[in-house]
Amino acid sequence: MNTRNRYQGGHEADTAERPAAPTMSRSQGQLAGAYAPGAFFTFEGGLGACIAMPDADAQHWKPTLSPSTQDQILARLNEAVSSWFNRAYNCRPGDTRHPVLPQLCVDITLLNNDHTGVQPVDRGRFIFVAPTHMGYAPAPLTFVCNACGLFRSFRSVLEFNNSKSQLTARNCRANLGRRCQWRQLDIVFVHWSGNWEPVMPGKYDWDKNKQAVREPIDRCPHCHSEDFLLDTSSPSIGKWFFKCANPKCGFVDASGWMKNDRETIAALRDEFQGDRISEARMEPVSYRASSTHYALSEQFVLFDAESGDLLALLDPSKSSALEAFIAERFAYGQLRPSPAELERELKARGMGHLWDDYATKKKTAETFREQLKVAEQTAPDSVAGVMRDMLFQIEKDLADKVDGWFSGASPILRPVTQLPPHLTALLHARDLFSSRYDPFRLAVEHEALRRSKLTAPKSTGGRLPFVRFTHLDTDLAPQDDTRRKEQEDATALLLKQLGVETMGLIREFDLCRFTYGYSRMQAVPTFEKRQRVMPVRLNLFPTVQTDGGSKHPIYVVTQANEAFYVKLDELQVYRWLKALNIRDDFDWKPEDGPLGARLLERAMPFGRYLDQVAARSEASSYLYTYTLLHSFSHVLMKAIAEHSGLDLGSLGEYLFPADLAFVVYRNGTTMDLGNLSALWRNENERFLRHLLLPKTLLCNSGSLCDANPKNPGACPDCILVPETACIAMNQLLSRSVLRGGNAPREDGNHVSVRIPGYLQVVNNVV
Repeated sequence: MNTRNRYQGGHEADTAERPAAPTMSRSQGQLAGAYAPGAFFTFEGGLGACIAMPDADAQHWKPTLSPSTQDQILARLNEAVSSWFNRAYNCRPGDTRHPVLPQLCVDITLLNNDHTGVQPVDRGRFIFVAPTHMGYAPAPLTFVCNACGLFRSFRSVLEFNNSKSQLTARNCRANLGRRCQWRQLDIVFVHWSGNWEPVMPGKYDWDKNKQAVREPIDRCPHCHSEDFLLDTSSPSIGKWFFKCANPKCGFVDASGWMKNDRETIAALRDEFQGDRISEARMEPVSYRASSTHYALSEQFVLFDAESGDLLALLDPSKSSALEAFIAERFAYGQLRPSPAELERELKARGMGHLWDDYATKKKTAETFREQLKVAEQTAPDSVAGVMRDMLFQIEKDLADKVDGWFSGASPILRPVTQLPPHLTALLHARDLFSSRYDPFRLAVEHEALRRSKLTAPKSTGGRLPFVRFTHLDTDLAPQDDTRRKEQEDATALLLKQLGVETMGLIREFDLCRFTYGYSRMQAVPTFEKRQRVMPVRLNLFPTVQTDGGSKHPIYVVTQANEAFYVKLDELQVYRWLKALNIRDDFDWKPEDGPLGARLLERAMPFGRYLDQVAARSEASSYLYTYTLLHSFSHVLMKAIAEHSGLDLGSLGEYLFPADLAFVVYRNGTTMDLGNLSALWRNENERFLRHLLLPKTLLCNSGSLCDANPKNPGACPDCILVPETACIAMNQLLSRSVLRGGNAPREDGNHVSVRIPGYLQVVNNVV
């Protein structure tokens, strides 16, 4: 590797190749996000740009993770890698002149031996790390004099320490005999391969004769001077240029400001010519820009020890068990197998002895039944009565034995489900659903949440894990019983006006969030540049040294923070869906079972990056329901931030579409974790009334936002939140679904048509 790039650009070198870097301490959420390896930042005061890198002692900061949690992390990582690669690699369908190269789609560690595709994640090449410390180094080590424009750069921190006298000499060309007024350049060149380069004269190129990447020539091509002036007078970064500092030369290279990505060149080799040169062009941006670094992460609900049976349902090999769960949870019919099928199932599972015992007792019962018939005709009534009681007990024991096969935490047998064929087909095609948008997985996770929090008894400390705002406990309620009853009644009325069935405080919302890599330029696998779709590479974090060798760190944060749980009134949701007049309209009554069953039948894959729902030509009840929950969640997050003092970026959301529920939780491990409960104690009714105020659903951009053809009713001035707080990349959002207005962009049937809002339907003001 080019030593100049140990701190200056590209992938940072392995820990074994670099001196130990100093470390910093921040909250775990910050270190796993804004300060994840590869991120540029400045310390308080804004002096000195640095780049984050893994802590050399990372192997000693191990999180406490159960084997099942580790398995879930790796399963989701596998899905993330596979989805990213497939989308990046296939970003130019039909373009045979500009094929996409696998090594420019994902980190080479993730590719198979032939480098033709991805392979399952090798567990031995990763280490789980608690982000308690993070290393850093000054970068970029490039400086320019504010007075004369003289440019200086250093290849490493060591070279800077040894040669920084160059910055203190009294040789300013604008003020003779005085020192230059140096400033660290805040511009870096970034590429979607994940590499970055400091501002430097010259650029990488391909040497056909040597069949190798040619290093940048950092000398004047005319006089060979190594000193340059950097002209930064233009407000446009793209118009800056280097000029030879030799007063007798002053050569200006018109194309010298352009930079090429060395890894793209190395991958293209002799193809690096003509219109493919643009694929390697790097972009000059401020290191403060978000495009310089996107930390890639996933999150999921943690299952407690008592929910192991639910966790097992998510195993692809347990599809029949998942079908049985969906059938039971959403009130679909279930039938037990016939006796012949029972015998076959038990024997196939190596439990034939259970069937033999059952068959023997069943034969005994049949014999006893024949004897009872004779006794009823010949024996005294008292004898026949005793025999009837005995037969009843024998048959009850037989029924209990069969029931035992279908009950318990790990039942031996499962009933035959009667799911609609379309729903069964969706269950069998779960691999089409991304885990964060998989409605079946989310239904299982909601059931785990229900068992562990929503319906759980009081903890050993005497507090409920979940407190409904209409049934307060002593911690959240006013001390005066009369005032408590008044507050609960007022809350119930306000929730009814909001169309909410249940709302309350989860004291500890158990969540796992892990960060596994980063990208640059975009947080998604593709983007369009210079009229061509480019693959954005998924990069793993630089390796750290462990007792088992070099491994890529995965930063894991588990938290149990306060959260608001909201479940919408399914009858009101149905009324709203009917008012939308969607093509996949359906009839439903509460006695038919949960509304979520009908929504599951209409579920659709979103695509991991929501590429399958953008500007759909056909409306969908499921899509509208998801948009309603997501928009409601964002409005609640905005209201929480406004009334609690919490930063909007410190919140997070989790959606359960089939259960018409969502959770807004406090994301982080700082000292203000009790702000949500404090918010309810101090604001309660005022907070709910705020959600009902018309101005809450207005936008500062006014009609410009409402009429936005790209996404009506959603912009940064109203409903959008920081992407770190959003589960769906600020898509599937619109204030219209709450207040009424132009249809969301995903509903192609209702373009330029006004739709009724959920709150309008709930309060009969349509």
